[in-house]
Amino acid sequence: PLPRPKPDLSYYTNPPKSELARAFWRWRIRMEASFAITVLEPWEKVVVLSVLAILFTLIAVSLVKFVPRQLITMQRRAVYYIWGHEAEAGGVDKLW
Repeated sequence: PLPRPKPDLSYYTNPPKSELARAFWRWRIRMEASFAITVLEPWEKVVVLSVLAILFTLIAVSLVKFVPRQLITMQRRAVYYIWGHEAEAGGVDKLW
């Protein structure tokens, strides 16, 4: 029998058996191909994926913390510009 080829690419070409593991495998392969992560060395992969994780976390936190307040501010300004007076105190302000 022939020895296994080096490098062993079966990790990338053979998807896992379970549906959930296959979905994560597809997502990982898609991410690595989209951002050319497959051509990086292992330490470079860690740096790139860490930067992406930090950016994703910052975006998620901003969506949760700052966007709702900004939407309320935009709604108040729209009411003022359309009708010429402030919104009543019993409206959306009660949420905050």
